[in-house]
Amino acid sequence: MKNWARLIQVVLLLAAIIVSATVCVAQEKSDWSALDQYINSSMKDWKVPGASVAIVRDGSVVYAKGFGVRDIRTNQPVTPDTLFDIGSCTKAFTSAAIAMLVDEGKMQWDGKVDDYIPFFHLYDPLADENVTIRDLLTHRTGVPGTDLLWYVYPQASREELIRHVAYVKPTAGFRAKFQYQNVMYVAAGYAVGQVTHSTWDDFVQSRIFQPLGMTESDTSATTAQKSSDYAAPHEQNPDGSVKAVPWHNIDNAGPAGSINSNARDMAKWITFQLGDGTYDGKRLISGKNMHEMHIPQMVIPPDGEIPQIFFPDSMQLNYGLGWFVQDYRGHQLILHAGDIDGFATMVVLIPEIHTGYFVVINMTSLYRQVLSNEIADQLLHLPDAGWSARFKKIDAALTAEEKAGEAWQAKRAPGTHPSRDLSAYAGTYRSPAYGDAQIALQDGKLMLHFHSINTDLDHFQYDTFVVNFGDKTRLTFCLDGDGNVDRFTVDGIEFKRSAPASTK
Repeated sequence: MKNWARLIQVVLLLAAIIVSATVCVAQEKSDWSALDQYINSSMKDWKVPGASVAIVRDGSVVYAKGFGVRDIRTNQPVTPDTLFDIGSCTKAFTSAAIAMLVDEGKMQWDGKVDDYIPFFHLYDPLADENVTIRDLLTHRTGVPGTDLLWYVYPQASREELIRHVAYVKPTAGFRAKFQYQNVMYVAAGYAVGQVTHSTWDDFVQSRIFQPLGMTESDTSATTAQKSSDYAAPHEQNPDGSVKAVPWHNIDNAGPAGSINSNARDMAKWITFQLGDGTYDGKRLISGKNMHEMHIPQMVIPPDGEIPQIFFPDSMQLNYGLGWFVQDYRGHQLILHAGDIDGFATMVVLIPEIHTGYFVVINMTSLYRQVLSNEIADQLLHLPDAGWSARFKKIDAALTAEEKAGEAWQAKRAPGTHPSRDLSAYAGTYRSPAYGDAQIALQDGKLMLHFHSINTDLDHFQYDTFVVNFGDKTRLTFCLDGDGNVDRFTVDGIEFKRSAPASTK
């Protein structure tokens, strides 16, 4: 009788466990169902064509889904395998590559950059003498952003980009201020290639993608578009409609932002980042250096563009090594966003609950931030903060700011004309940091040829012309003491005349 009684107790206990597990699974499915509904509804509100999301908890993928379409022209669905450009989320891969080499004694976080790249130089002698790998990775060199350089000059090699940055004048003291600088990450990745007698791309492929099983990920826009499942980037027109746009090839800035991946692969990356440096029983990075990448290295003041737009509620914001470290509603998030034409990405780690997630959309939009914060709130069981409405207000304010910035167009002085014949402005002009620009006279009209930019110059007033330099802006010519056209400035960049137009 006692044995039978014991058997019945065991059976009842097993039944209770099964029922409990069933309830937990049902509850989890219900939770994800709510997230599904939120994404489907909010995407329509923000006019986002497609999105992909992955959530990792305690080392397991608990959510991986695609939403919407990868291209509004074909209406093919987004899947967890759809490739997107993850933009600056690439930076954490570059830091991880360096961490591996630090573990091997081949690099040092505080090693001098010119020990790895002899031709690397900065304009400021103090920074040039002392700049380290850590300085590159924490955006504290004193050099402002030079995104125009790599953005409009896709033919430039990474070495060329690095050499050009030596001519950029600093706008802050060395190690004094956080200034987001993509070319410094290009240099950091280039150093990886120098040390390993290879390239950053090959190192990431063999030492990160392969061990993690990230079989679909790559480091080139050209490679990504050979896949059978990749997303098209999209942008919103001024009238609110959405259009597909071409992929912008940023392979030359690879270590700063050229990785393409999908939800399934990024879930593996997140699993690794939430751990102690091992994956599938194999150590890839020491626990010490995993920790080093995730801790604050550089304070980001709250009055800058990045915190005001992307982290409006953060009490403290810092930068680690390829990661932002944020205080988010009383919880620590380790995260990074990625943005390039028509794509917006977010990778978030929440160590206290052993959870992380990946969000990507195929449109330039603050919706990425809305969805990321909503997922964080659901995972942390935080009350609704109305993120969609709040970011709509930020979006409207940015639009108003853009219009205010274009107010100069209404201040045109009527009846003026250029001080010289148009032919006098034609020639080659040079910026040490940005390279050569040609002003040509074609069919009675001036044109600007600057790397990938080829656009008309429309007379505005006096010696100032309107030019499409990414957005409409003013280009102003200056004369020397003899009345010769000597230089021009556009977007704060000065180009000095190096040669007149050929008369042949």
